[in-house]
Amino acid sequence: MTVDVGICSTAHVNAEVYAALLSKLPSANLVGISGRNAERTRRRADAVGTAAMSHSELMRAVDGVVVCSPTADHDELIDLALRHDVAVLCEKPLETSLPAAKSIRDRCAERDVVTKMAMPIRFSRPMQRFKEHYEAGAVGDLLAVSGVNRGRMPGGWFVDPELAGGGAVADHTDHIVDIVRWITGEEVTEVYAETDTRFYDIPVEDVNLLSMTLSNGASFLLDGSWSTPQKSPFWGDAEVELVGSKETLSADCFGYRYSHVRDIGHGTHNESIYWGADPNNALLREFVAAIRGESTVAASFDDAVRTAAVIAAAYKSVERGEPVDVTY
Repeated sequence: MTVDVGICSTAHVNAEVYAALLSKLPSANLVGISGRNAERTRRRADAVGTAAMSHSELMRAVDGVVVCSPTADHDELIDLALRHDVAVLCEKPLETSLPAAKSIRDRCAERDVVTKMAMPIRFSRPMQRFKEHYEAGAVGDLLAVSGVNRGRMPGGWFVDPELAGGGAVADHTDHIVDIVRWITGEEVTEVYAETDTRFYDIPVEDVNLLSMTLSNGASFLLDGSWSTPQKSPFWGDAEVELVGSKETLSADCFGYRYSHVRDIGHGTHNESIYWGADPNNALLREFVAAIRGESTVAASFDDAVRTAAVIAAAYKSVERGEPVDVTY
């Protein structure tokens, strides 16, 4: 049995990726793509052979949607999905503020609808093997954690503080904090953050460094900046290192890639191509399986609230210039 799904909004950079993968997923029927920008929506829909619709038309036609709107629009679109009993896979972060994220989580908890966050790194095979080694005791007592999730500055609504809730901190804290929570079972209890705008003329931060403390006392350092050059042959990275009493282990989510060089005399002639198993594909398969009642969600809206709490604490730390406790 196939499941009818759709892409709700084309604003997020991942909307095109998800549409292409869903159009080829045997267990899913990509019914349509919705968006406020009619021309862009039609172009994205035509590219994968599906229909362009309004948000309401899409909700009436599907069992589940992938919400790819600006973060500030998540609340409205998730409410629309709940009114139509439609399952939701939502891009991160859940909302632009911690209270708004909690409100969405609580409203969804009252309904019997599948809801999950787009946390594809949990489906990365290197990260899954990393978790297996950690749970087998390879690290010993966890002493310190470091992570990087640097990428190109995305521009557009991502640099509008009203639509995105901030800059690089809002965009790049979720994935690594979520993966460290998932692997270690520890929560972030304190954050000291420094941010700046060094690379671009934008109204939000493009660099940040979060110095955190985990619930077992281990330190956790995260660089989640938009510091990857626009002309870099690969978009960015997602890596974690765990330092323990026995061993130090590290994992690179996108380590499987090769360089491709073309001698064409102009334009882009050097790019890196990732060839490992696609975690986005596994994320979408799991979402469809959850709609069919064949699996449980990997990253819930409660997980999303916990990373939203770390983001909120980071911005509060920047404002105060001192470490702050994370309030969940």
